[in-house]
Amino acid sequence: MRKVLDYSITGHDTDYYRCISPTSYLKIAETACFIASESEGMLMQRMIDEMQATWMTASFQLEIFKDIFYVGPVEVFVDPFIKNGVVFTRTGHILRNGIEIARFHMNTMAVNFNTRKVMPPEFVADHFGVPYIVASGAPARLGMPTDMEKYEEYVVRYSDCDHNQHLRAYEYVNLICDAAEYWTGPVREKKGRALNVEFMGECKAGEKLIIQRKFTPEAVYVSGCRDDGKTSFRAYFVME
Repeated sequence: MRKVLDYSITGHDTDYYRCISPTSYLKIAETACFIASESEGMLMQRMIDEMQATWMTASFQLEIFKDIFYVGPVEVFVDPFIKNGVVFTRTGHILRNGIEIARFHMNTMAVNFNTRKVMPPEFVADHFGVPYIVASGAPARLGMPTDMEKYEEYVVRYSDCDHNQHLRAYEYVNLICDAAEYWTGPVREKKGRALNVEFMGECKAGEKLIIQRKFTPEAVYVSGCRDDGKTSFRAYFVME
């Protein structure tokens, strides 16, 4: 693994109970992965100009090993690209004072921004001469309960969207945390330990998401469906 980012945790990264929020971990992970790809020569502007392509997050897995209650520096290290089916997987490690406090796995797809069709990841990597490791298969998919209950309806705002004109990945994580009662419920100051999110269909400004959830002894399952019935995301969140 190699170091790609020195990051300073500020009050903007902490949540209601002063911990680094799952949302902030995703922001840090996305920043680190972007810097890593650019430093390897996979330049975003060249992808746009030469391939009409952009990256989209397919899924995100987060493990939190140590709670951080105060601001200060962290270091982010990443492993090489791994090709898993139609996605590239990048594993990252977030350290403070030499101790790993969190680990993430970011799965991204190369997408033609005109047709919204997925491009083979090796097509992009080979175009830029970026090395990668070939895995034996695609990442495992999340299995969801069939008896989910409705939690709320959420209308996507323009301020929720990024330059791809759809809901930002980290906004989904905020919705997941709220639905899972991460900051509320009968037990306060819960600690996130593992989060697995699959982004299955983009959601644009003005569209409505129907958020569903299911509490189990092991975790909380959360999903979001659009008005047309198509699933936009699904997630599995472990807390203690």
